[in-house]
Order: sequence, then structure tokens, then C-alpha cells
Amino acid sequence: MLFDLDGTLVEYERSPGELLSLAFEAVGDEPFFDVSEYFGDGKRMHMLFNFILNQHLYLAFARRKAEPLKVGLRLPPDPPEDGQWAHFLRNHDELNLGQLDKDQQQEVFDAFAPDKDMRLYERGIRRRLPPMLDGDERRIRMAYSLLLTLPGTPVLRYGQEIGMGEDLSLEERRSVRTVMQWSDDENGGFSKADPDELARPVLREGPHGYERVNVSDQRNDPESRLNWMERMIRLRKEHHAVGWGEWAILDTGHEAVLAHACRHRSSSLIAVHNLDEEECTVRLDLSDEPKGRVADLLSERHYHEISDDTTLEVDLNPFGYRWFHINGET
Repeated sequence: MLFDLDGTLVEYERSPGELLSLAFEAVGDEPFFDVSEYFGDGKRMHMLFNFILNQHLYLAFARRKAEPLKVGLRLPPDPPEDGQWAHFLRNHDELNLGQLDKDQQQEVFDAFAPDKDMRLYERGIRRRLPPMLDGDERRIRMAYSLLLTLPGTPVLRYGQEIGMGEDLSLEERRSVRTVMQWSDDENGGFSKADPDELARPVLREGPHGYERVNVSDQRNDPESRLNWMERMIRLRKEHHAVGWGEWAILDTGHEAVLAHACRHRSSSLIAVHNLDEEECTVRLDLSDEPKGRVADLLSERHYHEISDDTTLEVDLNPFGYRWFHINGET
């Protein structure tokens, strides 16, 4: 990294037109008033992993209530103009809960790591997301939909696009570092080496083993998680408001539902997520959004034009999610 000999970060000037970006992973339990120094007004790091929002996200998942997410969204300082927070669901280490208090940590443990063998360092969880959510496809897709609409940059780790699980027979962080599962061939198609000679083992047993979860099978299934993820990423890339726009939390009147708007130039993307297993209907006040027709991005339905009537009624399935777009230019 760019450090002086005394350990302080060096400022970095990009040349005109230079596309280089520097990403940085600060310690997961480091307070924001320290972490924000790594941005250095855009002359140090351009992207930082948002560990505190990540921890509040799992608290919200455990409670099935949106309030912890709202808190986590509001906690970090604003990045510089050309900087962003990087959001993630899981990374290559344990799920670090160090910024939550002990009672909050216990809530997350009870929900997603009930066995002590699933925990690490007394403040982390050494599991991947699908097993943590009991393989509930509705909830898993809602979680990734939420990730893709958070203001900033989403980060996906290998295996998340197909739903890989963990191997708790391995020590510490190695449980989530099994090799990529490319096919149902030996070693998951990762290597032709003898299984005992692999640098990292392949997950063989259970519902997330390579014979059941792999890239090859999912490529041929239009309804697979891999193809769903590709469609969602493509849709997200079509709407720059999520990455670069200003954002605001919208009132839903429902404790399990998070709604937020990302606004860029004359358009707005509205994301609505139900964190609970009960279906519900919420009413959103869109009076602060651009005037224009509301399009449901996950269906072909078009709603009324936002002009005199600025209220949008949204029906949500259990663990449901909806993306809406308002283009004020048309």
C-alpha cells in the first residue's frame, strides 16, 4: 500500500484521464472517525469496505426489521466526490460483529450461528450466506437485491453467484475458503490433481456440495441463482443513480420494510425490501422524486405518472423486493 516509512498513508494524485482506483480493507471493528481518514479527500483510497453497515445489515436480518439498516446507512461519513463505500454480504474472512454490542451480537449469533463451532474469535461467524439463511431462496435473493441497490459499490465474492456453502470441518476462516465449484466433475472441476493435493479442499457433502451446486448446471437453468444474479447485475449497471446518486430513506410505515431512493440528475431509482416472511403493502410518498412515469424494473408494469398524485402503493411478497425507476426527462 502507499505508506510513508512512519506508517502514515501517502496522498496520491491521479493524472488527467487516469482510471486507476485504489480499494482498501480497514479493520472491521475500527471506528468510522478513523476509517474515513483513509479516503484523504479522494487522494488516498477511493473505496473502503463498509463493515459497520454490514454488521447492522445482519442485525436487521436477525430481527427482520429495517431500523438497524437505517442506522447503519446513516452512520458512515460521506465519501469524497470520487470515492465510494464498498458494500458486501460476506467476504473471505469471518462475519465480523465487533461494532455491535454484546446483546446485539448474541441476537445475530442466535439467528445465524446457533452452534459455537460456527463462531470465531468471540465476535464473528465463519459461514457463507445461503446456509445462514437456511437455503431459503426468497430470503437469499432479497438479500442480494438489497446489496445491489445500496448506495455505493456492491462487492461479490467468488461462489456467491451460485450459492456456495461452508465446510465447518475446516479450521477457522478456512471454512469459507473452499475452492470454486465449476462443475460436478471430480474436485468440482477446479483441478485434476489428487484431492489430497489440493491447496484448498472442495466442498463435497451436503446440499451445497459441488455435485449439487456448480456453475455448469446453473448456466443451463434460466431460473438458477447464477442467471438471476447476472440479470440483476445487468439491471443495476443500467441505472447509475445507485452508484453515483444522492440517496434518501423513504418512510414506509412498516417496521419490516426498507425503502430508499437513489437520485441522479433527472432520474430516481426506488428500492423496496421486505425483511419479514409476512406479505404486506406499503405506501410511499414520492413528492421529492422527479416528475415522471413510474416503471417497475422487475416486471413490465408501468404505474401512474408522478405529478399531482405522488403516492405509490407497493405490494410485497414474503421477503419480497421491488425496484422502481422514475425518468424525469420523459
